[in-house]
Amino acid sequence: MEFSILHLPLEINRTIIHQNSIRELSNIERKVLGDVFVTYIYYNLKLKNVYIGESKNFCTRHDQHMKEAHFLEGKFDQCIVIFNGSKFTESHVKDLEYMLINHMFAEKDLTKFTLLNRNNGQAQPEYEGHNEMEQDVFVKLWENDLFNRGIVVTRELSKIRNKILFKYSPFKQLSQQQLECENAIIRDMHSKHKVIGGAGTGKTILLMSLMYKLITNNPDLKVGIVTTGNLTNKFNGVLKQLNLAGKMKFERAGQLINRAKREKTKFDIVLVDESHRLQRYYPKGHPATKNHFNKNEPHINELHLLEEVSKGIVLFYDQFQSIRPQDISRNDFNHQTIEYKKYQLNQQFRIKSNIINNEEFDGESFIKGLLYALSISEDIDFNPAVFHYKNKDSYFQVVDSISELFEYVNDMEKLHANTTNRVLAGYTKEWKSNPRSTDNKGKDKLQLPYDWEEGSYKWRWNSQHEKWVELESSKAEIGSIHAITGADIDYVGVIFGNDITVNEQGNLVGVRENYKDTGGTPILKEFNEAEFTDYLLNIYYILLTRGIEGCKIYFENSKVREYFEKKIAEGIPAAKQRTVI
Repeated sequence: MEFSILHLPLEINRTIIHQNSIRELSNIERKVLGDVFVTYIYYNLKLKNVYIGESKNFCTRHDQHMKEAHFLEGKFDQCIVIFNGSKFTESHVKDLEYMLINHMFAEKDLTKFTLLNRNNGQAQPEYEGHNEMEQDVFVKLWENDLFNRGIVVTRELSKIRNKILFKYSPFKQLSQQQLECENAIIRDMHSKHKVIGGAGTGKTILLMSLMYKLITNNPDLKVGIVTTGNLTNKFNGVLKQLNLAGKMKFERAGQLINRAKREKTKFDIVLVDESHRLQRYYPKGHPATKNHFNKNEPHINELHLLEEVSKGIVLFYDQFQSIRPQDISRNDFNHQTIEYKKYQLNQQFRIKSNIINNEEFDGESFIKGLLYALSISEDIDFNPAVFHYKNKDSYFQVVDSISELFEYVNDMEKLHANTTNRVLAGYTKEWKSNPRSTDNKGKDKLQLPYDWEEGSYKWRWNSQHEKWVELESSKAEIGSIHAITGADIDYVGVIFGNDITVNEQGNLVGVRENYKDTGGTPILKEFNEAEFTDYLLNIYYILLTRGIEGCKIYFENSKVREYFEKKIAEGIPAAKQRTVI
């Protein structure tokens, strides 16, 4: 889709009739500004101020802005107007506005720009021409016109979309289900709430939006925010860009509990991201992770302690993402939260439902099928067709080697610009390449040993946890569960390791000796095979639900492959079940 740009050097804070640049336009160009759907960007590069908007009558909208004190603070001296008089509709220009605001917000840590918009625009429902608007207009506009003018500084959009500021902006458009949940919590913030949702259902997006609205509507509110260790720095970066770092911070549960006790304070409300990772007292592990526990009261877990230091609490929970024996068990968690107000998030945002090969691909059906194939759920209400492979457009495929997974993600990198594609695996190899280990002291990166081998091919584990997905070097590495918590990946390859096998009874079971995550292995005297197997299957559920656009899987154990392929063929969509009955 073609588009045009009018560049207007505006005289600061003057109405249209007093703008020399407007008077110098042709009649045709002035008609565009008065009677065509446009998206516009006001900016002052010296003062680092930006405002993005849309209108069908730019001239009238400009004069309205001249009456807005907040807008006039920008002292804008330049404006560009993006349009296509024969193609752009209201949906087109609102969609472009929304994409620009969210991508420019994600770049604030580099540009130091102030976006004077009061909201992030409106995400548009599916409309004819959305893909063309994104690829032909937005990408070209961003990578050429805006970059060349210095309005943006990161040309490669893939780098923007990997940034935590983009993925977890509190200005994301919420679904109706998320909005209803958010409003209910805000109305009753001093109660106990539990938001339940599977992978990709927008739990963290909801938390960010809720956090922002709570603190902006109630500046004196004492809000605590808990997440897992590898996400605290990332999320605190979001708070910094929102100018909220002085009012609140993301912490591990133990840090927040210790701070509340030390300061002898109680939070008005505590929001707990990844609450399935809250811990119970567990002798194994680093002492710093359990100094808030009383070992004489081993039955008191982090959820108990958080309840003690808060008037209200909101848990964002997925029972299938508990991955270590230190985590509060599913039964204990459900028992403790039996009186909580509960909300269910069902809509799938990560794995997109769309038309593939003239058939509808249903992301929710894919998730259900995975849970069934991994024996986590007995629900067969899923369409087995979502697992069928027909050609390169298909979402899912089982392959025969690790090298095929790397070929897949590399091919997708070439075919689809601005995508993030990685290979992940269960923790079935020791981390020999750990750059911080004693054995590797003094070695540069190229001298580190390899962790994975297949014929002449060799690979290393993820070199770090916190920012692994964002690194260019990670394309040649294999990511563990600890490197991709909360990550969204466009095309993912997954190695299903030999830490799972099929026993004589035909059930999936964990293989203790093949699982190499020392922090995730149960203490020998407390070893529970069923719990251990559950943790491992949860890990593969998480790995297999990272892919937005596609997923391929390689099984190290042929018996597990046969089991999985048999199970994914057994699905019966609800409509067909009713027909059979």
